[in-house]
Amino acid sequence: MQPEKYSYRDDPNVPPFDDSKPLIIFDGVCVLCASGVQFMMKHDRQGETRFAVIQDALPRALYKHYDLDADTFDTFMVLADGVPHLRWRGVCKAARLMPAPWKWLGALGRLVPGVIGDAVYDFVQRNRIGWFGSRDVCFVPDAETKKRFLARL
Repeated sequence: MQPEKYSYRDDPNVPPFDDSKPLIIFDGVCVLCASGVQFMMKHDRQGETRFAVIQDALPRALYKHYDLDADTFDTFMVLADGVPHLRWRGVCKAARLMPAPWKWLGALGRLVPGVIGDAVYDFVQRNRIGWFGSRDVCFVPDAETKKRFLARL
């Protein structure tokens, strides 16, 4: 069941924020996650997406609002038009937010049944730290890309 659009706006535990552009919430200590965000920033030169790390207060409040565990971080979230997209559907949504040819791949990914896509997503998610490693400190954008990140609370 799809959550009600913008339901977090009525949640007093979620600080108000500018949700006019899609927001991608990712694990800032995961090398794979941070590399994916850097890839998106490089290819989305128009700045159609914004980013936030799960280690910050606002993303944690959003996860709690949607009954997700920010501490285990078993899915990244793409929050677009007030709706959260998780796991495989989140990957596809993130790709569709990018310019061609990436958005075409995201559209094709929607043809994959959710149960299969989620199984692949879960397998990679469980092994991402072992395969790609983690950082001791959270990903910090450089001065040029910092404007695409929500301010740390």
